[in-house]
Amino acid sequence: MVQIDKRKSGDGTLHVTISGKIDERFDPATVLSDARGKVVMHLGGIRSISSLGVRAFETFVHALPAEVVLVHVSPAIASQLTMIPNLCGERTTVESAKLPFTCPTCGAEKTHSVPFRARANVEHAPKCSCGAVMELDGLPEQYLPM
Repeated sequence: MVQIDKRKSGDGTLHVTISGKIDERFDPATVLSDARGKVVMHLGGIRSISSLGVRAFETFVHALPAEVVLVHVSPAIASQLTMIPNLCGERTTVESAKLPFTCPTCGAEKTHSVPFRARANVEHAPKCSCGAVMELDGLPEQYLPM
């Protein structure tokens, strides 16, 4: 089940937080009815997206009337964006991805937001509480553009 929360900022930007699972039941009608200008979507809470959910999400983003900015995209969304580069269209900017990192020294795990660009997993890797630089848990090409 997906949860959608909305709020408008003072400049008229609509901020949308989507969490849960995006599947064939994904219904963004309430967002589409409120979207007049720029939309910033916070997607760090998306746990999974089905193949029908990918189609529904693509249709939704393409139906938005103006600029779209995606922030803190979850690993589920990031992997779809790397497999389908035109998933969100030309008016969409992906700013950051909230990805899993692990510590090679102590094994600690952490989710950390990095810019959505090549090598961000290295250039913006978090430090572990033990002092070591953490590593992306997975292949960079799985989550980030190359």
